[in-house]
Amino acid sequence: MSPQPGAHTPQIPASARTWTRAALVAVVAVLLSALAPAAPEAAAQPGGQIGIDVSSITPGVVRSDSGDVLKVSGSLHNNSDETIDQLEMRVERGESRATRPELVEAMRGGVRTANRTRFTPVTDRLAPGQSTSFELRVELKGNGPQALGLEHPGVYPVLLNVNGDLAPQRRARLGVTDFTLPVLSLPGGSTQAPAQSTGITTLVPLVDYPHMAQEQLPGRPTILTDDRLAKSLAPGGRLSELVDAVSEQVPADSELGKSVCFAIDPDLVVTAKAMAEGYQVRQQGGRTVPGTGSRTAADWLDRLREAVEGRCVLSLPYSDADLVALARAGLPDLIRGSLDGAELLSRELNVTVRDDVLWPVDGSLDRSTASQLADTSVSSVLMHPDSLAGTSGTLRPARLNTGNPDYAPTARKIDPLLADALNPARGQQAGGSTGLAPVGDGMPAVLDGLAALTFRASEAAVAGDTLIAPPRRWNPGGAELREFFSGLRNLQEAGYVRPEPLPAPDEGGAGGGDSSAGTSSSAAGGNRRVAPTYPTSSERAEIPPTVLDELAAQNYKVGQLYSAAEREPALNVAPARVTTPLRNGLLHGASSAWRGNGAAASHWVDVASRTLEGVLDGVHTSKFDGQITLTSSQGKILVTVQNDLPVNVRFKLHVDSPPGVQVDDLGVLRVPANGSRLFLPETTVERSGKFTVDVTLRTEGGAKLGQTRRLRVDSNAYGTVPLILTITAAALLVLLSARRIVRRVRSRGNGSNGGGDGTDPSGPGGSPAGESPAGESPAGESPAGESPAGGETETTPAQDNPTAPETSPGEETPRAEDHDSSPERGADEDGPAEPVTDNDPRRS
Repeated sequence: MSPQPGAHTPQIPASARTWTRAALVAVVAVLLSALAPAAPEAAAQPGGQIGIDVSSITPGVVRSDSGDVLKVSGSLHNNSDETIDQLEMRVERGESRATRPELVEAMRGGVRTANRTRFTPVTDRLAPGQSTSFELRVELKGNGPQALGLEHPGVYPVLLNVNGDLAPQRRARLGVTDFTLPVLSLPGGSTQAPAQSTGITTLVPLVDYPHMAQEQLPGRPTILTDDRLAKSLAPGGRLSELVDAVSEQVPADSELGKSVCFAIDPDLVVTAKAMAEGYQVRQQGGRTVPGTGSRTAADWLDRLREAVEGRCVLSLPYSDADLVALARAGLPDLIRGSLDGAELLSRELNVTVRDDVLWPVDGSLDRSTASQLADTSVSSVLMHPDSLAGTSGTLRPARLNTGNPDYAPTARKIDPLLADALNPARGQQAGGSTGLAPVGDGMPAVLDGLAALTFRASEAAVAGDTLIAPPRRWNPGGAELREFFSGLRNLQEAGYVRPEPLPAPDEGGAGGGDSSAGTSSSAAGGNRRVAPTYPTSSERAEIPPTVLDELAAQNYKVGQLYSAAEREPALNVAPARVTTPLRNGLLHGASSAWRGNGAAASHWVDVASRTLEGVLDGVHTSKFDGQITLTSSQGKILVTVQNDLPVNVRFKLHVDSPPGVQVDDLGVLRVPANGSRLFLPETTVERSGKFTVDVTLRTEGGAKLGQTRRLRVDSNAYGTVPLILTITAAALLVLLSARRIVRRVRSRGNGSNGGGDGTDPSGPGGSPAGESPAGESPAGESPAGESPAGGETETTPAQDNPTAPETSPGEETPRAEDHDSSPERGADEDGPAEPVTDNDPRRS
């Protein structure tokens, strides 16, 4: 069953589509080949041994003044490992297409042949790997053996068929290619234009793959991963031909020129500018060599500036980033950052660049991503109808339902028929625009596009203008591009199409209202809002979440560096000058180029991460191979911080130390741009010996700057345990000394103080138990200078010198009048006690 207009068809791998198309055409040709008497029957072959490259089809659009002959030229290439003999070709056509499904079927190669010409010899022999040129000439009208037999205007499927001998008696079909031919009028007839022409706006995308591993920074060169971009920018290269074809075929001041709008990836211009200023190319093993494309890049930029002058230019997301993937990864700052390229393009190309229009990857958004555009300048989104709910059958703009009542940008619809025709995926999915397209022969796709536009204007007209959106990495050759723009001009002159500029931003802003370019609110769907429907095919091709998680982690470091950086007045370098290239490098990992290729996306995130680490290492602790010696428990360690960046940087010093070592927190510190500073954090050591401390610089948010530096420390200070033991020993010594002093004082006091009234307190019979009579020492002790009762001399523990005087110098002996009796001898001595007076010589 044929697909209905606007219906989404299942995705089929490109290799399978190519084989199926070739096989179907081959089967049809086999069944009908018996009708051609001059051609032997040929068996279909699985795959094309002969590659067909069509370089020219004249006329590309058949008009009354085109002439009677269709000329097709190009080359054949032997892709097999066998020599092929007796190569010959012929042209076949099907019936004109009457419906959109029939046209889609024709562009996929599934048509029945209605007419065929006679085989034309090309070459007698073609060895493996060799090529040969061909040229076929057939009449457009008539019933001759070399005529297509066209009878009325329309869009006709055309097939080129190559036959040859693989061996004697083994003739086979070896290759086919097909295209659709728009016929506005038979040669010599009159052109019947449609009642109403179709408005057209044409996008010309300038997008490539990421190439820049490191964008130029102060003190750091531009480094590219390869030098392939130089080839594309050189005359004859893809990007060079795109610019030159527009300049030559559609002048800016022409009506058609005003309907052409360049859609430029800012990363491409940044890379070309960096190349023009001198760059390095990284080789295997990490070494770099000077790039060879500086002059080429400068020339291309000059030609681009001339081409965009006076034209519509819109900015794509930086590196054509997949905004839906970024939104699902929770990276709204990267979404906003990817959409700020308009100012950059305007500055580099000297032209006004529209930042109000967004052309997302595959023309697809989900609601979450659309809602995050509210904080941007986007007021119009170029959408594929397969990504909008309930909009089939019309190309009129509509309001996009973002879930935010205050934000409803205009959804301008890409013509799906034209998008499928220009895309070699042949409309198998809503997008499929991530790779080079077409690969190899681009002429059939160009003619398919012109035929689809002719069909849209004549047989399948719908409300609304046609927005022609080629594949993002559009890859036709120079001749093919010139044929395409020449065909647009022919359709304009025939009254089929009407060039229209891309509508201006809505006067009412992104939230709604009338437009300033004639697109009223009714034309944009009035108050009705349509919901985005993200295609399953696009979702399957998204960059893997694991890659986006790593991208998010690296993006956090970039944000931390930006927050920590300050402009140094002497150098006048803004922090964004350092961090924006790092952010852009991360966007390379989210480029649409890597949809369906998670390994490539991961590689580019790794490339950006290594560059980021190199910049973060620009703030680091200086290497110190010596040893820090601390002679006390309180000391300082020396940390020198070097900043190689052109901005001042704030940071915190984190010191990981072993138990028993504490380093004071110095708070937020600052190191000047391209300078260094010495810091001396106070260190408290509660241990002795040799140990290490790890010093790390971090932003206030925790992002690491530079590498962790390990310092060796030798401490001679006492630790806690030795200190406690020392204090305890000192305390015990003091206590023992105090005890001896007290005993000594008591001993002297007992020797000078007798009983108060001279009586024996124990009464008759002697002293009470445990006490000595007045004037005597307890058992085992004697007053200083006296012997105990046994007559033996004994020195008390508190007396180092037993012959020392009883009193210290300056100490007074109690006076006699202060006591009733003050005996100087013991009670057992003869004679009365002698009173001691002030003049007593014993006081000396």
